[in-house]
Amino acid sequence: MGIHRRTAAKMLAGFGLSVTAMPAFAQAKTVEVSMGRAKMVFLPVAVTIKVGDTVNWTNPAVVLHSVTFDPAKATKPGNVVLPAGVAPFDSGEMAQDATFSHTFTAKGTYKYICTMHEAMGMVGTVTVT
Repeated sequence: MGIHRRTAAKMLAGFGLSVTAMPAFAQAKTVEVSMGRAKMVFLPVAVTIKVGDTVNWTNPAVVLHSVTFDPAKATKPGNVVLPAGVAPFDSGEMAQDATFSHTFTAKGTYKYICTMHEAMGMVGTVTVT
C-alpha cells in the first residue's frame, strides 16, 4: 500500500512543511595553485571557479614570490585586471612554503602577477563564474 504524492503533500502541509524543490547548495571548494621552482610560473596558470570558492597559493621555491591583484603594482598594463568594483589585494612577499588564500565573492576575470617575476612572464588568471 502506497501513499499518493498529493496525499503526502497534504499531510506534510498539515505540519507546516512543504515538498517544493529545495535548491541544492553547492559546497564551496578550494583550488590549489603552486609557484614554479625552476620556471617562474603559476601552476596552473589559469583556474576557473565559482563564486564562494577559494584559491590557495603555495610557494615551494626558495625564491620570494607574490600573488598580486593590484593594477597599480603591475609594470605592464593589462597584466593585472579586476572586475568592476573589486578592491585590489596582495599576498605581500611569500617566502618558501608560505601560503596565501583568497575567497572570491564576485564573478569575473581576475588577472594577477608575481611582482618579483612579472617581467619573466609570471602572470595568472582566475575566472569566477
